[in-house]
Amino acid sequence: MEFGVYLNQYGDRRTDFSFEEMIEQTTELETLGFDTAAVGERHFYDDGFYDVFSCLTAMAARVDQIDLMANIIILPIYHPIHLAERISAIDQLMNGRTRWGVSLGYRESELVNFGVPMDQRVPRFIEGLEILKRLLEGERFDYNGEHYQFEDVFVRPAPVQNPRPKFWGGGNATVAIKRAAYRCDGFTAAVTIPEELERDIQLYRESLEDFGKNPDEGDVTIMVDGYVGETTEAAYDAVDPYLLDLTEKYIKWGNPEFTGRPDFDDIEEQTMIGTADEVAKMVATYRDIGVDHLIFRTQFPGMDGQTGMDSVRRFADEILPRFQS
Repeated sequence: MEFGVYLNQYGDRRTDFSFEEMIEQTTELETLGFDTAAVGERHFYDDGFYDVFSCLTAMAARVDQIDLMANIIILPIYHPIHLAERISAIDQLMNGRTRWGVSLGYRESELVNFGVPMDQRVPRFIEGLEILKRLLEGERFDYNGEHYQFEDVFVRPAPVQNPRPKFWGGGNATVAIKRAAYRCDGFTAAVTIPEELERDIQLYRESLEDFGKNPDEGDVTIMVDGYVGETTEAAYDAVDPYLLDLTEKYIKWGNPEFTGRPDFDDIEEQTMIGTADEVAKMVATYRDIGVDHLIFRTQFPGMDGQTGMDSVRRFADEILPRFQS
């Protein structure tokens, strides 16, 4: 089982957390023994959100061993040739230590404002991913699709990974899970409630087999919110109200009509908050249901960097050794 940390890219008026602090955290993750450092993509966030490619490029200049993962990028809003060039360049900077999560996107504002109608998400994703893979595998070709047409295109220099960097498909709908099995190299699960996640993983591996692939070779990645504290109470105090604030935003992004306020009882099953022993038991549950790579998000908008890193260090010191052989 592999472990990563999702770094905070959200701005927030309650803290002076900076881009440079985020980059410095990346170097510490490497020394602490994590396998990956992950960042994602967000647009039109009131207090700002650091661009995923700027983050990855800056991080790449500061690390020597850890992998970097984009978890995730909204593939339909990019032109695939430009995206392939950026992925190839970062893979070169990282000497091949990159992973790429891709999704359709779900917030209308993050698609329509980039010129992508909601009903074009799927065909643009399918065409874009096909083009990406061919370019990154070194092909030189013409293309005449529904959304993209061009002649004699290629990407040079090529990425370091052979035959190309790998892609993880995100989502939780049945069709999204099957799409990840058919078109991608791994699956980034959107659901973290263990009972539901186990069903999704089973569907993913069955789908791999249906498509003639080895079900044991598909990598399952999840990102889980949480905090490792000296006591259970201290852990909850550290993330209150920051995690609930972010959870409320996610709910409203998916359902603009939502008017309530979540509490910790609502998210208990899908988070890992507690002492090292308590969180380790939750990690073991994810391992046992088939998770290959767990990304821990423990710093939330408004939380100062030191508080977030306290949790990261406890995870590294008290939990990683139990699962890394």
